[in-house]
Amino acid sequence: MKLFGGTLSRLVRCLKRSPDRFREVLRTLPEVVAGREYARAYRENGIRPSRAEPALANPLENYFDAHHIGPGIWKWRHYLEIYHRHLAKFRGRAINCVEVGVFSGGSLRMWEWYFGPQAHIHGVDLDEGTRAYQNAHVTIHIGDQEDRTFWARFRNAVPSLDILLDDGGHTPQQQQITLEEILPHLRAGGVYICEDIHNEGNAFTAYVSGLIDQLHAATSGAPIQTNSFQASVFSVHVYPFVVVIEKRDRPLPSLTAERHGSEWQPPVVVRQGYGKIMGRGG
Repeated sequence: MKLFGGTLSRLVRCLKRSPDRFREVLRTLPEVVAGREYARAYRENGIRPSRAEPALANPLENYFDAHHIGPGIWKWRHYLEIYHRHLAKFRGRAINCVEVGVFSGGSLRMWEWYFGPQAHIHGVDLDEGTRAYQNAHVTIHIGDQEDRTFWARFRNAVPSLDILLDDGGHTPQQQQITLEEILPHLRAGGVYICEDIHNEGNAFTAYVSGLIDQLHAATSGAPIQTNSFQASVFSVHVYPFVVVIEKRDRPLPSLTAERHGSEWQPPVVVRQGYGKIMGRGG
């Protein structure tokens, strides 16, 4: 039985580990179902943008379309737009980027070209044969992304890391462990991307929803002292089959709501969840 992005047994384990978290899952379950139903209706009604905007130039699309000979690249086309949106800031910089899942080596060459000669690309794979794709700008690390001891060795070998691209085994467990082991290791301003998160009710999607909960966590009063996740994570983006997490350029110690201006309407207070009183926005 599928519930809230996982099985009933996962909810039972959640109850055993954290009754408070279990109650939160149950409390928000109607909203999750409502959101899914709205998205399904949106899809079935065939709602489309009124007009297509002209596409912006994307060097990754140009590279991908021109690549017909050599090591293979296998990507969903819409990934190229996501990559360029979040990774363009790293072009021409001395960075370290790791891609989990080397396969035929074509994407390693694409990243080497895209980021430029100052960047170093790291590939992670189980197949010893992928060492053939090493060169002066590409290093291959052989290991299992579900093995936390492997990631400990990787962090020692690559103490400074800017980008993590997870295109590995694609199981929720592999994706979760990779995120937990590498997200704290990314430098300020770093970007984490996980690909191929397919199907409704995906367990990794449910895991990411827990991260988003922490991004929205708030205590009463202002300013609000940030939790460690809010302090270091700038944003969580969700695209078809993809999750992107961006880290802050500098830690955020607190969240403040400031008033600017001299003319105000009488305050309107409304009650929202947990019995908190919130003022009308301005």
